Formats: sequence, C-alpha cells, structure tokens
Amino acid sequence: MRLANFDQFLQQLKPLNDSGLINILGVIATFAAVFVALLPTMWKWKKRPKLGVLLKAVEIKNVTGNQHRQPEISTTARILVKNVGGSAALNVRAVVTDLYIQTSDPSFVWRDYGQKTLTSSDKDLPAGLSFPVSLIGRYLTTDFDTGFILGELPRISIGTAVASVSVGGVTKTSRSGPPSPRMLGLDDPLPAGTYIVRLVVSANNAVPTTHLIQMQVGEAIQVRVAKWREQWAVQKADWHATKGEISTG
Repeated sequence: MRLANFDQFLQQLKPLNDSGLINILGVIATFAAVFVALLPTMWKWKKRPKLGVLLKAVEIKNVTGNQHRQPEISTTARILVKNVGGSAALNVRAVVTDLYIQTSDPSFVWRDYGQKTLTSSDKDLPAGLSFPVSLIGRYLTTDFDTGFILGELPRISIGTAVASVSVGGVTKTSRSGPPSPRMLGLDDPLPAGTYIVRLVVSANNAVPTTHLIQMQVGEAIQVRVAKWREQWAVQKADWHATKGEISTG
C-alpha cells in the first residue's frame, strides 16, 4: 500500500521533473547551502578594516621672540590616516615610497630620495577613528632654518658657542655668542619647488592603499591630492625612470 502511494507521488512529480522545475529547485538549494557556508567569510570581508587619507589645513605656529628667545615660525602640513572600515586595523604604517619633482608644467621626474616611514604604530586603529601624520614641515628662526623636511621635524638642540681663554695658566670658558639651534638628524631638506609623493598606507590586516599627494613648498606650504593630469605625469615619469634593458639572469 505504501509502495503504491509512493509510486503515485512520483507520478505527480513527473510533470514537474519534465519541465525542469525540480532541477532548478535543486540548483537553488545547492546555492543556498553554499551561501550559508560562506556567510561568515563574507561578513568578515564586509567588516574588514579599510584605510583612507584626509588632508588637513597647513598649521602655522608663530612665536614672537624676546630678549632671551628668537622669533620662530613652525609650519607643518599634516594628513589624517583614517580607518573607514568596520573593524580595527593593526599596526598602521604610512610610508613615502617615491618622490617626484616638477621640471616644467605638467612634467615631473622621479628622484631617488629613498623610502621614508612617516609613522609606524604598534597600536590598533579602531573603526571610524584616525590619527594625524606629519607630511612635511619647516622650522625657522632668525638664525636657523631646517628647510622643508619630509615627515616629523627632527629634534632641535639649542646650543651656545663657547670660547676658551687662558689667563695666568688658568683656562676659563665664556659664551661667545647667543644660543643657536641646530638640527639633530640626517634628514636632507627639500629645496623650494613643486613635488608629488607616493604615499602607501598599510596595516597587518588591511589591503595597502596608494595616494599621490602634490606639495608646493616655498614661502608657504600648499598640499592637495594630485589630479588626473599630475597622475598621468607621474606614470610618464615612472616609465622614463624604469625604461631600458632588464636582465633576466
């Protein structure tokens, strides 16, 4: 009796099988099972950390001097590295990988400046938060000028020139001039001009992002994101810098 009922049930399904509906339902069920299995991975990908860069207004600090201190001007262009993803980014890094200098409008040439790490943090950057990074700066006093330095300005040491005088076999020291600052570090300043830097921002668990930022340095510092014309000029500069025969070993 049960066998007859099962045969009758199969006969009722035969028109659906002939029309292909059962095969379609089987395919849908397979896709649904795969989707459920991949759902945790897809959710993790959707919530992954993503890094972006925001340009900040150039900051100028002007300190008026007095009888003990020289007038000083500190100019700094900063960027904000922001996590626009849905989870924390680990060990965020911002590195200038390439430097280009403008020779004529709109041409740029690649300069062998060497990579420079602007920041390297061993802390997490939670989703939605950001931290500032110094892109380029300058420290200027009446007697001292660091020039335009990529990244954080080096430490400034205020020293005093000392003169030694021997009187009656006794050596005495005295100040021979006012305190003068000096820069501690090996950073080479950039001369005035227009530059483009390639900035790569990365983290241990985030895909690196690349940004082209144009800097104009002179009497003031102006920073903006490179537009399509400058991006094309950088591609052309890369081609000129890398063209030639390549040894394949």
